[in-house]
Amino acid sequence: MFPKVNEGILTFGIRVFNSIGFFVYVPLLSLWLVKMKDLDITETSFIMAAFTFVSKAGNMLVGGIVDKFGIKNSLVIGLWGAALLLTMLTIVNSYPLLFLIALVLGISTSLYNVSLKTHISLLQENERLRAFALLNIAVNVGASIGPFLGGWLLDWNSSSTIMAAIVCYVLAGGISLLLPRITSEDAEKGINIVQFVKNSRSDPHFFIFIRFIAFSGLFWFLYTQLFTTFPVVVSQHFSGKTIGLFFTVNAMTIIVFQGFYPKIQPKWKMEYWYALALVLIVASYFLLWISHHFWIIFVSVVLFSMAEIIWVPMIDHQLIEKKGMLSSSWAFGISGVLWGVWESIGGFVGLNLYQYVGQQTFFYLAIIGIVILGGYLFRLLYRNMSFFTSKNQVGRKDWT
Repeated sequence: MFPKVNEGILTFGIRVFNSIGFFVYVPLLSLWLVKMKDLDITETSFIMAAFTFVSKAGNMLVGGIVDKFGIKNSLVIGLWGAALLLTMLTIVNSYPLLFLIALVLGISTSLYNVSLKTHISLLQENERLRAFALLNIAVNVGASIGPFLGGWLLDWNSSSTIMAAIVCYVLAGGISLLLPRITSEDAEKGINIVQFVKNSRSDPHFFIFIRFIAFSGLFWFLYTQLFTTFPVVVSQHFSGKTIGLFFTVNAMTIIVFQGFYPKIQPKWKMEYWYALALVLIVASYFLLWISHHFWIIFVSVVLFSMAEIIWVPMIDHQLIEKKGMLSSSWAFGISGVLWGVWESIGGFVGLNLYQYVGQQTFFYLAIIGIVILGGYLFRLLYRNMSFFTSKNQVGRKDWT
């Protein structure tokens, strides 16, 4: 028997290895396909688009799978399934089969992501935010190590890039075996999305959940600007290596400071933390617009990273509180798809802004951020005033 290990630490270890595995090959997959499979750009673009779409949209499909087969089994299947599919990717040369493998690989990616978050959702509330924070650290460890390792391996031996990803996925699956098996008595008694929608008229949580996804999606809209719009805008002033350094700064800032956030989060209401995150994002955008000096951009990336430290674990944590009777696997599945839509819209808006306004892009993105922040603050003010008014009315009734 294995000794019992803290589940938060286990999920951290799983996420570190699966993130390294993911970032080792995904950023370089298109180049690998062209180089190793002799595909042209059009063929490669279709495979990449299929993988990206299914890895997001697949969240909608895997919620039911997790409920049916259990969290631990689904996690192992997703991770080891990804390893098996990557192995097949190195062997197969037929384009239709490569395309099919990419589709199933996207589903495997969705499966282990949703399974891992669902497992964390079942932790005690005082452990959950810390676990989601650790999850964000783990992702950024992978984002820091993976691309560098993948690029080095691709130059050394093209096949070794995929092999490194396979090893990481196998190790992550092995760690998953150490997780306790969650029986039907231990797991939450959630309902699926069809029942959730059917009960929408009688269950107020349906609209609470939808509103929260819509609100939290705005953060993903703003988040994607760093990874889609930012490289294009600053490419006029910096080399690819320097742009890569900025992404490393983003990841390292999160790795260093994310662990402190769960300790200080209870000192403020969550609404105030969301507002602070929006302020930091807007400030980051303004700095990116004001100057393209290295250190100004460095500071802007740090500010953006501090915002990410706040909102990423918090929305995962609050999603559990807002989902009502919907099972966690379905909640993360649905939210993953809709957040992916927000990211897609964000990338589309950012890149099209750049096409029309060029270096003024982040000025307009900052204005969008201010509008979002203003709307959020107005909503908070209105809600607080309504609460204060109703409280006074109750007080007056008590005196009559």
